[in-house]
Amino acid sequence: MNVQALGSGQRLAYRWLVRPFLSKVEREFFEGIPGIPGQLYRAERRALYEAILARAPAYAFEIGTFNGGGSTYFSARAFARLGRGRLITLEIDPLLQARAVELYDSRLPALRQHVEFLLGGDPALFQPYLQTAGAAEFVFLDGAEHAEQSLAQFRFFEPWFRTGSILVMHDWETEKMRLVRQALTQSPNWRARQILGEPDSIGFALYEHL
Repeated sequence: MNVQALGSGQRLAYRWLVRPFLSKVEREFFEGIPGIPGQLYRAERRALYEAILARAPAYAFEIGTFNGGGSTYFSARAFARLGRGRLITLEIDPLLQARAVELYDSRLPALRQHVEFLLGGDPALFQPYLQTAGAAEFVFLDGAEHAEQSLAQFRFFEPWFRTGSILVMHDWETEKMRLVRQALTQSPNWRARQILGEPDSIGFALYEHL
């Protein structure tokens, strides 16, 4: 869970009974950016952030920007800490995409250089960046709750995966990732490196290409 998912009473309890006992780092992962809605639980955010630091890709590709306060924000923070690299994030909803761009331009200028916002639903929009990089080093799938669509997104990136490529998926146990789960668990080319479930996650999986 994260602070934005709490009700008013829960937020009060968190402020007085939980927050004082969390480290500054854990508070940041739980709270995110005030006023910028974001998804992912605290453990998911931290896992994504640390995975980007560990892999240090030239580009990370994300499907599902939302408002930019969850995975987008913590991915951008990881690139900022590395001092290089960019997140290329794709959002199908024009209102959400415009809001995210405005928020980063106005409130997060230091992170803006590490994020490229794309509008649309076709992962082919990533093609120019993939051609520049020569590989998909890091991919985060968190699109619609649609198994066939998620599988199509995975298949799009498949020719670009190389040894050491990281594939991260949200809603791992839901219908969204059902077909991708089957593909990965049946493939000798992928190994699960991290799986999170309740209560730390609603379903988060990190796989590495062998």
